[in-house]
Amino acid sequence: MVKLKVEVMKKVKILAILFIIFLIGCFASTRPSKSRPYPNGFRDIKWGTEISALKDMEKVEQDKPSGKDLVWYRRKGDTLTIGEAKLENIFYSFWMGNFESVWIDFRGEGNFEALKKELLEQFGKALESEEVMKKMDRGEPSTIGHAEEFYAWWGKYTEMSLSYSKDRHKGTLYINFRIISEERRAYEKQKEKEERVKERGF
Repeated sequence: MVKLKVEVMKKVKILAILFIIFLIGCFASTRPSKSRPYPNGFRDIKWGTEISALKDMEKVEQDKPSGKDLVWYRRKGDTLTIGEAKLENIFYSFWMGNFESVWIDFRGEGNFEALKKELLEQFGKALESEEVMKKMDRGEPSTIGHAEEFYAWWGKYTEMSLSYSKDRHKGTLYINFRIISEERRAYEKQKEKEERVKERGF
């Protein structure tokens, strides 16, 4: 009888130890990441800011796919660097007058690697090429195009995608505010539907 009790106690202790190990593993996996929260805009301009509140923006003609309600701007005196990466252009888009996204162009693999390093350090692990391809068909201005490498960071409100073409030696970083982007897509879809009805005459 005593021997049986000893055996039972041993089993209970083993199960208790295993349970503690399990809890430690769960705790470790749910600890907050050291990466920063996703940005609430770009630099000092918050998502949704009205263009009328910004005095240093210049309207530009862009060949990016956009409707008449999506307008692109440059910022006077903008700093064309992010970390150690040198940039060619930074374009800001405003839909219905509200800040929605940033389109950043750069050249050279060195700048691509510098941008990728900066983003990984700030925001942690990214979705990579194949994962991005499965999720990118959502009507956004495509940063992929001729790209051979691309990475994405998708938060609750902010989405970022980084792409680079080795053949063209060009790359793009696209950052957008998800809420306005979704509102725009829904609006454009409805407008297209109305146009089709108007063309059919009923």
